[in-house]
Amino acid sequence: MSKYIFDSCSLIELCERYPYEIFPDIYDGIIFKMFETGELFSVTEVYEELRDSQEFWQDYKDYFRDLTIEESKNLDEILSSEEFEVFRNWGMKENDGHWADPYLVACAMGDSEIVVVSEESSLKNPQRKIPYVCNKKGIRCIKLLEFFKEMNLQMFF
Repeated sequence: MSKYIFDSCSLIELCERYPYEIFPDIYDGIIFKMFETGELFSVTEVYEELRDSQEFWQDYKDYFRDLTIEESKNLDEILSSEEFEVFRNWGMKENDGHWADPYLVACAMGDSEIVVVSEESSLKNPQRKIPYVCNKKGIRCIKLLEFFKEMNLQMFF
């Protein structure tokens, strides 16, 4: 069974494009249900990234977890690899104290988990983005809309 790990940009996109007040079924029928069963999760670092900008997620801290010992080893591998130097340097420079990207990849390295992101790989500097690192590590990386398709989400008005 696949598991999905959400990046902060995916959760921000979810709230902005599909607000709970208008699309409660997306949250109650898919997102929260999958969080409860463990099919969907994220990391504490994503929660920290969301803390300042997304009040909606404040009440859902239990859906965000710390890395396991094995995942922490994966994180060390990512952060020390010369192959991901651009990713590491850009992330540390651009993010003010909270940078969840390598934590997401570290979680996905040891299992069939899928990193779900809403950002595109930059044509100019793809090495800076999660999809680049996922691709190099053989991890499947999809966008929020693709996630909805995999969940067979259909909206009727």
